[in-house]
Amino acid sequence: MNVDINIIKSKILKLYKENEPIHIDVNLKRRNVKNALGIIKGVYDNFFIVKSKVNLYDEEFSISYIDILIKNISIKELNS
Repeated sequence: MNVDINIIKSKILKLYKENEPIHIDVNLKRRNVKNALGIIKGVYDNFFIVKSKVNLYDEEFSISYIDILIKNISIKELNS
């Protein structure tokens, strides 16, 4: 599992450095976002920050790498 998280971290860091827009889906009980366009604003050891426009408002999400791993959150660009 640690190897999978390191792969996710390296892909997120690459997207952050390229400063390219990403498409994010959030599938949590209290939050449900589909195909929101966003940009990675910061990358840290256990999480990263995404800024996105959701329902006409700018929002920032703190996303843990575990949420990506267990598929609570998906980023389209990680699969390509």
